[in-house]
Amino acid sequence: MTFLYQWVDLIWVPLSLFIVHKGQRLYSVGFVLACVLTLRLQVEIMDSIEMSKGFLPLLDYDAYDRGLIVYTFFYVLYLVLAYTSPRTQSYVYMAGTISLYFMAFAVSSIVMIL
Repeated sequence: MTFLYQWVDLIWVPLSLFIVHKGQRLYSVGFVLACVLTLRLQVEIMDSIEMSKGFLPLLDYDAYDRGLIVYTFFYVLYLVLAYTSPRTQSYVYMAGTISLYFMAFAVSSIVMIL
């Protein structure tokens, strides 16, 4: 059961394939997989410096739980934005994907640190 919980965010990969439009599928899978891997790397960093509860333990959640909540919010935001913009040009869509990825990374880093 613990193994399943550690990889629960991979459920967003098939969801992103079905929700977004045909020309956006590769970008959406890339976004979700990049976020999944980034979350794992951030948790490993927090564990390696022995701060899995954060520097200022304001919340009772571990770094993984905090990151999962933040990234889930950004998965939903990304899929809503992708669904509502079907005819966006590919380079604009890619720029939006990269921007949202960096926003998710920054917000999750701040939330994990606290």
